[in-house]
Amino acid sequence: MEDRVIARLYIKDKQFEIFVDCEKAMLIKNGNSTDIDSALLVDRIFKDIKKGEVAGNLDKVFGTEDVKKIALEIIKKGEIQLSSSYREKQASMLRNRILDSIASMAIDSTTNLPIPRKRIELAMEEIHHNFDINKAEKEQMEDILLKLKKIIPIKLGEFSYSAEIPLAYANDALSYLKRLAAIKSNIRNDSGISVSFSVKAGHEGELLSKLKSVTHGTITLKKT
Repeated sequence: MEDRVIARLYIKDKQFEIFVDCEKAMLIKNGNSTDIDSALLVDRIFKDIKKGEVAGNLDKVFGTEDVKKIALEIIKKGEIQLSSSYREKQASMLRNRILDSIASMAIDSTTNLPIPRKRIELAMEEIHHNFDINKAEKEQMEDILLKLKKIIPIKLGEFSYSAEIPLAYANDALSYLKRLAAIKSNIRNDSGISVSFSVKAGHEGELLSKLKSVTHGTITLKKT
């Protein structure tokens, strides 16, 4: 289902407008697509869409009469109206990214144990943060953390470990380490590997469980 909005470009004292699908046009503007056929909803360049006035003499301004080439330039260089549905979708995605980031590192400052994601999610609902797609994600995350600290004992952190892993299980163990942790050193010898790594608090339980399972309990772990 199309989400029709206007994309507009001003060149000197002239205005050029097109009808576009909001999300597909934004994909082009952000460099994630070149599909102008899906983004452009009306195969015309207007000087005033509300009045239905079509722009003329396009070659003098754009060096071409090709509507699709001109439409691409309008999308890339101009401004695109954002629909309410697009804003809501992007705000929801922003919320989930911030929640994921916080949950992956959240520690209870009173117990030094990871805080369950659900507890953080409920606390975020309680603070009623307005997720603004025009505001820097990092800045909003910092603001949310300040608000969360007023209702739950939260801090962000990660844990460091050293591990001795038998050679027979090294490859499987390393695949989990690469996915869930940051490997600091990896030394291989005749009997196995010695690895030092750091893991975000929210991933600690999952990673340790995976490592113990894949090595059948033969791994030696030490928190450093």
